[in-house]
Amino acid sequence: MHMKWIHFRRWLALALFPSLFFSRASVGANEFTPTAQMRTETLYMVRCLAGIHYNHRPLSALSMDEILTIYMESLDPQHLFFLKSDSEDIHSRYNLTLDIFLNSGSIKPAFAIYEQFRGRVDECVDDILQILDGKINVMDGEFYFPDRKDAAWPNNAEIARELWRKQIEFEFLNALLEEEGHEVRASAEENAPTTSLPTKEKSGNGPKTDFQRWEAAKTHLKKRYHRLRETINEMEPWAIQESFLDSVASLYDPHSSFLSSESLEEFQMLMTNSLVGIGVTLQDDNGYCKVIEIYPGSPADSCKQLQPGDRIIAVGQGDEDPVELIGMRFSRVVHLIRGPKGSTVTLYVQPVGGDPADRKIISLIRDEIQLTAQRARGSVYHVPNASSSGDAIPIGYIKLPVFYGASENDSHSDSYADVKELLFKLSEEQVRGVVLDLRGNTGGLLEEAIAIAGLFISNGPVVQVRDSDGHIQVFSDSNRQIIYNGPLVILTSKRSISASEILAGVLQDYGRALIVGDRATCGKGSVQAILPINQSILLSSNGPQLGAARITIQKWYLPNGESIQGRGVVADIPIPSIYDYLSIGEDEHKHALPWDSIPEVTIDRKEQHKFFTHPVEKDTIEKLLEKSLQRRSGREWELLEAHTNNFQRRMAQKEFSLQIDERRRKRSEDLAFRDYVKKEVEDLAETVFPKVDIRINAAHGIDEDRQLEDEEDAGKDFFDFDIHLRESLRILCDWLDLAMQ
Repeated sequence: MHMKWIHFRRWLALALFPSLFFSRASVGANEFTPTAQMRTETLYMVRCLAGIHYNHRPLSALSMDEILTIYMESLDPQHLFFLKSDSEDIHSRYNLTLDIFLNSGSIKPAFAIYEQFRGRVDECVDDILQILDGKINVMDGEFYFPDRKDAAWPNNAEIARELWRKQIEFEFLNALLEEEGHEVRASAEENAPTTSLPTKEKSGNGPKTDFQRWEAAKTHLKKRYHRLRETINEMEPWAIQESFLDSVASLYDPHSSFLSSESLEEFQMLMTNSLVGIGVTLQDDNGYCKVIEIYPGSPADSCKQLQPGDRIIAVGQGDEDPVELIGMRFSRVVHLIRGPKGSTVTLYVQPVGGDPADRKIISLIRDEIQLTAQRARGSVYHVPNASSSGDAIPIGYIKLPVFYGASENDSHSDSYADVKELLFKLSEEQVRGVVLDLRGNTGGLLEEAIAIAGLFISNGPVVQVRDSDGHIQVFSDSNRQIIYNGPLVILTSKRSISASEILAGVLQDYGRALIVGDRATCGKGSVQAILPINQSILLSSNGPQLGAARITIQKWYLPNGESIQGRGVVADIPIPSIYDYLSIGEDEHKHALPWDSIPEVTIDRKEQHKFFTHPVEKDTIEKLLEKSLQRRSGREWELLEAHTNNFQRRMAQKEFSLQIDERRRKRSEDLAFRDYVKKEVEDLAETVFPKVDIRINAAHGIDEDRQLEDEEDAGKDFFDFDIHLRESLRILCDWLDLAMQ
């Protein structure tokens, strides 16, 4: 029913457009001339936004000034290339006519603005190379604010050159500290010696001299900015079109966008689960390649060293020298990171929240990324009973990375069947409670989330879906059988997204589960449809491959009528987390859809509670929260607090010294803190709760050995010592104790 409705809306969208027949024009890499294809795609995108988007906002209701600003910022996010006069000129030329261009399918303003930007880049790169050829002073006590996304464009060229001087000194220091690398670590426990200006002393076969390091850093930066100029000059017209139309779509919501034919092909590869790579979603972040999402079970996930917000600075292929990615065209970046199955790729990573000069080197073997291969897994933890001297309490644990389904090409079962099997096996182990871990679960198939909810509740509504016309559809669990009715804790994080938020939210709404984890989940409560232009019956099926519109068409609501949009699912018992300080939540987006509510679906919650051995009541939450807070002392919690506070401090730092001795001192402090964390984790790893892994039945085509993570080396990284999981297990034991009183 739901899918039929989407197909109907898709047909309606395609019927809005006139017949436009054309052939692809040959456009050189540096020629920015709109084509008939671009006109078709632009008209399609604009009319989809105005006619189908959930907001139903006509183009005339948008601020053309804001579109122009967003587009300029997509080209120059740090406000370093454009001048204030450029902004004033662009707005005066197009703020009254941009809607006319768009309604006619023209993107001439986008190309004209890009040409203006390209000219500024050429001028700035010339200035930068002059700065690098001269003396760079890193001995004065100046400071720089590298994050300029909220700053104004420079008033004039002189102010811009001064900003670039500081920017280059900042980047030079980062490159210099990276060159020193191991020497800095060797002196981490003592202040670095005062630096004198470099000399041309030769080093022979020993360490590099100061002069050699400085020259290497300069060469490094020159290559970076030569590459930046090449990237800007070689930009493909379709990439400019995509950026411009995304700027228009961003005023509707952050998830609507235009997909060029090239981007649509990438998306379709991902959806067919046949993409070979390392398993990450990447984003161009001001010329840096930033990790946005890590696919569960992928090589990037298995290495336990990458996290959202990390920047990939360079990539090495096998034994080849690494290639720096900063300033490189993003499509080229993706091509370098992806590669044939079984090949080795080495990533040079700047960790999120660390010093700008910090680097991690991570080698991964590329593999086929299949969403359906990321199966649920289970364990039985034996948790010490703190209330008495009795035996340890067996608690079941299920990790669900994503909501997957069986496919025609892969005969394994779906996530519902796997979770159901694990619950049966945990019951055979006589567990006293279950923790369902949805941290990092990025969603997947909504029908799977609905079915899994039915394993824990009697039949009833699970989620409501509202479309842009106000029509509401209720999706319910129709199975009256409850597979597990005991105490249930759901572990969530800010990286729990979409369908995982629905599952956590509905079980919280029913009083079926206690939510533990980050303060709230991501808060993505909207649904997008991909509307390919080539599916239009009015366009020639023999024409070239066209792009698609990705349009937000629906919002999700819990049975109580409340949306998860923006707010997410709020934890009953929050635990401090570094993710609380990362800008990865829905509410971080300027034009995100607002939170709202619709009428509640009638549910007899008291009747439902009869089926649960441990329904979640308000006083239960209060008592368990109090016990958890009382427990938060000692070495384990001191480590979590120190780690979280340090991360918060680094994320809040906006000002950086341009004095090399000060930067070295700060970096030595960071390295010392990292060593402290490593030592504490190694010691605390001795206290991990014993556990036994539970295997689901081996399925055809699935390597049994890959169904489980290797968790034996739990002390190698901070995140492997899982304080959030340990506390959720303790909370469940507290819950059992309360029920005995």
